[in-house]
Amino acid sequence: MNSSFTTTQIIAKEGWRVCGIAFALFLLAVWTHFAAFFMLMVLLFLLFIYRNPERIAVEDDPLAVIAPIDGKITAINRCADELMDGKKSLYIKIRSLPLNVSMVRSPTAAVLSSAKTIYGLFLPPYTKEALTLNERVNIKCIKGDDNFAMRLRAGIFSRKLYLSKERGNIRAGTRIAFMVDGTVELFLPLETRIKLSIGDYVKGGESIMGYFAYKD
Repeated sequence: MNSSFTTTQIIAKEGWRVCGIAFALFLLAVWTHFAAFFMLMVLLFLLFIYRNPERIAVEDDPLAVIAPIDGKITAINRCADELMDGKKSLYIKIRSLPLNVSMVRSPTAAVLSSAKTIYGLFLPPYTKEALTLNERVNIKCIKGDDNFAMRLRAGIFSRKLYLSKERGNIRAGTRIAFMVDGTVELFLPLETRIKLSIGDYVKGGESIMGYFAYKD
């Protein structure tokens, strides 16, 4: 399991090492008067990639489904997936690019029952081979009487998927993983009401995608 300890610092902890190395190389470049501007651009780019902004959902409805990551909605349909034990569910796919904020957040308050990493390759996510060969993380959650799941599938620029929480209670918007490039697939109860459509852009931890069904 690629566990990490994501915190609320302005730069995600997953990027501290690589940004530290870039900063050291920048200082060396300044000292040697060689490629200092280039190294400064590299450092600023990495700081941008690993940024970790605070996000507040536009609504505090406990039934709201909050976007788990920044990106574009590329699919909405119904399917039966092994993550939901073959039970039909509402499927939503979000494509996240390297320039998007890479933090993955919980779409609602729930109990994270399991998180499993399947190690693999880092092929472009639009290829057929990526569906079965790319590294991915399967996450299962329980919300009251409902179950829902998420699948993080790495893209070509990810190189590694990070998990900051493997099980336990999570609040809406809790940082649970970090993925520089790839897709997040949501498997929600069929009764979930969705207010967005394919092609819409969402912001993780802020945009409301829909609502879980109210149950008395």
